[in-house]
Amino acid sequence: MPKIISFATQKGGSGKSTLLLVLAAPLATEYGLKIAVLDCDYQQSIVKTRAQLDAHNLANLQKTDPAAKYPYDVFPLALDKIFEFIDNPDNQDYDLIIIDVPGRADGDDVFNALTACDAVIVPLVSDYLDRASTAEFMGILEAIKQSAEEAQLDFQYFGLPTKRVAGRREEKDMDEYIDGLGLSRLNSSLGLRTAYSRASTLYSLLNPTYRTYAGGNKDTDAEIRRVCEELIERLGLPQRKAGSQISESADTSTTKTN
Repeated sequence: MPKIISFATQKGGSGKSTLLLVLAAPLATEYGLKIAVLDCDYQQSIVKTRAQLDAHNLANLQKTDPAAKYPYDVFPLALDKIFEFIDNPDNQDYDLIIIDVPGRADGDDVFNALTACDAVIVPLVSDYLDRASTAEFMGILEAIKQSAEEAQLDFQYFGLPTKRVAGRREEKDMDEYIDGLGLSRLNSSLGLRTAYSRASTLYSLLNPTYRTYAGGNKDTDAEIRRVCEELIERLGLPQRKAGSQISESADTSTTKTN
């Protein structure tokens, strides 16, 4: 049975879809996980990234490497179709199904989507105005977790500190605020880096060539690896090492749209 997680928040602009993009390709190419991404957000950011940027780049790659393919599958899907996908026997060979849900926590459709998950990942942005709404949303997840435990079901949620600036007081304040409420967060974090805004559904930011093109460095690599490895450990995912499905020597000029 695949593990099912979602990236979710009720605070707009927190970068949940960007987080998904940053992590999905490395989890597939470097850690060997077979992944399906269900883009259920109304903005369809994942689907648009693939269609408007990465499809062109993949076509260029396939001119020299016909075997080149995307590292994971992407499906545009309505929220009320999630259970149909999860229950379909044809989808049981995925290691991980990742759901990008709409950026709100109201309505039964979003609530039902969250309860379908083994874990929910919540972006933790340290801006003062974000704290209360983020904590409120995580409080909802804590209530779901307690209900799941009573029913002897597995459910976890984790805050993922993101857009971090080293040494800034607000980062420590946010961690202490979340910890003080007894809410769950990951030990690893992601900084405020331009490279993350250039994450792709085709290339992993652990690919040295693409990482350099995107403006990343060895610290970018180390951050992503720490988050991926902590997620694998906490979720009990298979631990594999994969060869990248996208050539490490790929010409980064193909990442530029016409």
